[in-house]
Amino acid sequence: MSAFELNKWIGAFLGTFLLVMVLNLLSDALFSDHHDHNGPAFLVEVTDLVSHAGSEQTGTMESLSSLLLTADPNAARKTAKICGICHTFKLGGANKIGPNLWDVVGRAKATREDFSYSSTLANLGGMWDYEALDAFLTSPKTFAPGTKMVFPGIKKPEVRANMIAYLRTFSDNPIALPTK
Repeated sequence: MSAFELNKWIGAFLGTFLLVMVLNLLSDALFSDHHDHNGPAFLVEVTDLVSHAGSEQTGTMESLSSLLLTADPNAARKTAKICGICHTFKLGGANKIGPNLWDVVGRAKATREDFSYSSTLANLGGMWDYEALDAFLTSPKTFAPGTKMVFPGIKKPEVRANMIAYLRTFSDNPIALPTK
């Protein structure tokens, strides 16, 4: 191969490289990034959800105690699959984006040592009793403003009661259901 032939190949390579760089710069200038880097990476869409603003409660509502006494943990299995995207439920299971939920009912808030909670949730104090779980599952952002959890909440009280009863099954010694 002659020097002239080699120069043609090198020139073609460098010309192609230069063309690709110019096209890349032009495409960056013409097309903006549509991803909001300050928002959540993804949102989970579910039909039984509440908006971030919360929901208005109208009419007579059954008490949480009566809903929990009639709750069906098996009915929450499908809804819990959504939770499984970010959480695990197994004894000794690893954390995901969210903490492992084994034995969460009756546990002190934000106390899993191997998980980094938001400062808002860590400063709440108290226990994850039935009322606290109901309020949190209604709207996590309202219950703990500044929480890292992007889940908007569960609108229907019956579905929330089923979910709380389902979470209660993940314990060796579940706390007693309320009697009133």
